[in-house]
This record gives sequence, structure tokens and C-alpha cells, in this order.
Amino acid sequence: MTSQAIPGDVFHAGGRPVYAEPVGWAVYKRHDAMAQVVYADTHLNVAERGDRRGHGLNHATWVFAEEEGLKEGLLRSGIELFIDGRLEPGAAVGLHAHATTEEIYYLLEGQLTITTVRDEEEATATLQPGDAHLIRPGQSHFAVAGPDGARFITVAARV
Repeated sequence: MTSQAIPGDVFHAGGRPVYAEPVGWAVYKRHDAMAQVVYADTHLNVAERGDRRGHGLNHATWVFAEEEGLKEGLLRSGIELFIDGRLEPGAAVGLHAHATTEEIYYLLEGQLTITTVRDEEEATATLQPGDAHLIRPGQSHFAVAGPDGARFITVAARV
């Protein structure tokens, strides 16, 4: 990502657009105008320890957004976000629940170990490029990047 990255807390506080240029009826977006956001300790979960807590940096390019506070008004479906993310080596997305959304991770580069939690059950898988993960409403998950980091697409949709 570029040195112009916006800290995650600043981006989500409002006032920063997901896309910095006008969009016409035929929607095309240039990468340079998309919000470049860097998150420290993504989905920090202070009740947990280790990787479940979340740590390290996550660099995210916001491609489309329709979630509360970031709505662009471009998508008519239930999609809330489309992000190109990159976790630094060993960084972890903290354990968090999905109440009203389902989310897909599609791994582009590196390695990503994801643990899905449902009630007292847990399932863990290590994704390689081309692999995908689906989290359903009512489930929780956390993820850890491999030694070379992980680059992935995230798509979340309301159900």
C-alpha cells in the first residue's frame, strides 16, 4: 500500500471517502482514488490472548462499501464491503462474531490460517492461494497470516 494510508480509526470516524473521484452511471474505479487504510490490531478483542486477541498490521484497499457510515450508494445487493487486504507476516485478525452478515475471504497470496467458532466447536484450516473461507451469521472467526503474510479479498453481505 502507499504511504498515504489512512489509519483505520480515522477512516471510520467519518469524513474520508471510500473513493475520491466522481463515479458516473458506468462505474469504473481507479486504484489510486480508492481509500488506502491501515489497521493496527484488526478486530482487537481485549477479552482474548494471543492470536485470538488480534495483532499486527492489516493494509486494506476499500474497493466498494455500503456498510453504515461508509455507504457509497452504488450497490443494490446486500453487499456491505469489498476489500483487498494484506496482513503483514504473523499478523492476526482478532476473534469476532458475525451476527447479521456473511463474509468470504479469498486468498490471493501467502498463507492464512483461519479458525471458525460455533458455540463450543472450532474448525481450523490453512488457506493457500486460490482457497476460500466462508463465515456465516452466528459464527465467529479469527485469522493469522503466514510467514510471508497474506493478501486476500474480503466480501461481506447482509443476510
